[in-house]
Amino acid sequence: MKLKFLLITLITLLVSSITYAEKKIYTEDEFLTIFNGKPKARVVKYLGEPDKKEIGVQPKGASKTIGRPTDNKDNKKKDKVDMWYYSNIVKSGKDTTWKRIEFTFINDRCMNIAFSN
Repeated sequence: MKLKFLLITLITLLVSSITYAEKKIYTEDEFLTIFNGKPKARVVKYLGEPDKKEIGVQPKGASKTIGRPTDNKDNKKKDKVDMWYYSNIVKSGKDTTWKRIEFTFINDRCMNIAFSN
């Protein structure tokens, strides 16, 4: 009975240590090389699901604000724009990390990465 309890305890500890493994901290160059221009699936594979997701929308009256037409009447297909946010996974210095990392995906491909505090 004691052996069974000990075995179950050891297995539980092993599984929990794997589950709560510390996330990797990347350098800026390493991060950009791995993710810039890559599909969403690669980001999820390396980083998991984001802390926050947003969908890009075009504000009403955007054409008037920027002074040129924003809708393409020839191409009816609209681009899908998503923003994903992660935190504290990229080094900004020796001992500090960027607090917020934003991925901008256009049609499921990473087109922009921004670091901010």
